[in-house]
Amino acid sequence: MNRLLIPLAIFCIILSACRPDNACEDVVCLNNGVCESGECLCSDGFEGYNCETEQRLAFVNTYNVNESCNLGDFSYGVTMNAESVVGNELTITNFGDFGHSVVALVDGLNLIIERQVHSGDTIWGSGLMTDFIVNIDYNLISNHADSLNCSIVCTP
Repeated sequence: MNRLLIPLAIFCIILSACRPDNACEDVVCLNNGVCESGECLCSDGFEGYNCETEQRLAFVNTYNVNESCNLGDFSYGVTMNAESVVGNELTITNFGDFGHSVVALVDGLNLIIERQVHSGDTIWGSGLMTDFIVNIDYNLISNHADSLNCSIVCTP
């Protein structure tokens, strides 16, 4: 009897190895997500079982800002919006209270402000959202070569 089980087991293993993987057959991944082994791998800026959630939307709001810089402390307002067609871009208007609109890249609850130039000022930094409050550390080198190192707390 054992002699029959071994060839049967080998046959079953070979048969299952030859069948295509159907784990993704009924899985729909949205927003350019790709199914792999029955699970969606989401493109940048999206999350969720089917990549249905746009991460940057958690940041969209008008905020009161308290800023601490090497030149002093300031208070002002900013607006974060998701009007860009790029799924992980967020625009922050009135950044630094300079009237600049900077672009931040969203990855989950993290923000990255890649080096960018606005009216001769070079700005870059990073941030994190915790309990709907956004903390950002940034650097600014003005067109007059002044250097700012700032931390801002954005409260809705």
